[in-house]
Amino acid sequence: MALLPYQTVFKTQPLLTIVLVPICLYLFRLVTSHGRKKRFPEINPPRAFTFGTQARAGEFMSRSRDMLVAGRDRYSDEPYTLHSNGGEVIVLPPALINEMCNHPSLNFTIPAADDGHGYIPGFEPFQANDGVPKLVTRHLSKELRRLIGPMSQEASHGLKRTLTDSTEWHEIDPKGAVMLVVSQITSRIFMGVDLCRDEKWTSSEYTTLAFQTSSSLAAWPRSLRPYVHWLMPSCWRVRSKLNEARSVLAPHLEKRNRLKQEAASRGETIRFDDTIEWFENEVTHGQEPAINQISLSLAAIHTTSDLVLQVILDLAQHSSLIAPLRTELIEVLATQGLTQTSLYNLELMDSVIKESQRMKPTALALMRRLVTEDLELSQGTKLYKGERVIVDPTHMWSSSHYPEPQRYDGYRFLRMRDEASDAHLVSTSAAHVGFGHGRHACPGRFFAAHEIKIALSHLLLKYEWKLVGERPPRPLAFGMAMLPDPEARLVIRRRRQEIDIDALETEGN
Repeated sequence: MALLPYQTVFKTQPLLTIVLVPICLYLFRLVTSHGRKKRFPEINPPRAFTFGTQARAGEFMSRSRDMLVAGRDRYSDEPYTLHSNGGEVIVLPPALINEMCNHPSLNFTIPAADDGHGYIPGFEPFQANDGVPKLVTRHLSKELRRLIGPMSQEASHGLKRTLTDSTEWHEIDPKGAVMLVVSQITSRIFMGVDLCRDEKWTSSEYTTLAFQTSSSLAAWPRSLRPYVHWLMPSCWRVRSKLNEARSVLAPHLEKRNRLKQEAASRGETIRFDDTIEWFENEVTHGQEPAINQISLSLAAIHTTSDLVLQVILDLAQHSSLIAPLRTELIEVLATQGLTQTSLYNLELMDSVIKESQRMKPTALALMRRLVTEDLELSQGTKLYKGERVIVDPTHMWSSSHYPEPQRYDGYRFLRMRDEASDAHLVSTSAAHVGFGHGRHACPGRFFAAHEIKIALSHLLLKYEWKLVGERPPRPLAFGMAMLPDPEARLVIRRRRQEIDIDALETEGN
């Protein structure tokens, strides 16, 4: 039987087929979607004499923050559509946050995994992992009191290793330094002393590289990403780092399994109180251990280091806050030690961190949802299955929610404590969605708050720092991400601390 022309091409030119099929599918989707009736106004409609969505997606990548601010100014209480690097999304007004955040037909996990490209080899840690929030809620958040000591020890060790004890001013890359310290503290709690200080453990390197590469992938149309990643060297490196993480973790797992078997032969039971053990005991359908650990690290290291770095840059720019922060630290720690109570009583520090998060959240779409069933919201907005919706955070910079919203005020939430229960760092509200809001609010925010306060306590007491150059740091909006200024540089030096934080009694010792 003779082959049809297209069958001949498929048989003789498989590589050409692999390239042409997704392109044809992409063009078909463009043609069939062209002219579709829009239910909401568009903030970035297609321009005349342009075809496709690539130009709009590229413009969004570089002007995302300005577009979202303009959209909310223009359509204050109304939904509008936006063509982002992830495709078309419906941007809902802040008035719908409380209704949206708990709606059963608005799915959180699917868009989170899709935006992280969890369907691409090497990005498996970005896949939806139900075990992560379960472990955080059942174990991590309940053990915070006893984790303070180990976190403090690792903060001390990590800062000394990264920033040195030199009393001479020396320049550092703050992003890299903060990432290393936060990774070490986090890994100590997740996996113990041996692994957190193993310089071959590459979770932080993988995390950094994966997020950077994720942004590069996002510049491509969603329909082409499953194919173009094979041609991207950065994706090759992501896969290499993930394989390195597997190989580094393997001997640690073998060692603990051997110890368990030896104990069992003696009629004894040995348990390891860390996230590797928690995953093994409670999540029977999860990924392999390396994937589980990096999934957990993705949620913890990236967002925590992002916030710590932003606070450090904000304090360098608003240095008048440093002296009162140190005074608060000395007064609280001298009388209460390094405890859960003392961390709670660092009220000015709590306010400063929350203000940094208000001014620069981790992302410009903190509440991404996929519509799983047709629905109608209370004010009449109809959403249909398959649509994607977000709430932008621009209301956090609006005078309708905060006085002088464009001014950094480290005392803002300290003043609000007597009036509002949601003025605490770990509190969420429709007005401040830095940790999300509702049932999908970040479950690890209590752990993150402890970790951030401990790291900043060591840093404020042991070091002084200032900006290099005259230009103030400016956050960088890149697509849906909002990053601390990647060009910011600091000079830093060791100082004589008024109180020896390493000698303080902690609840974790």
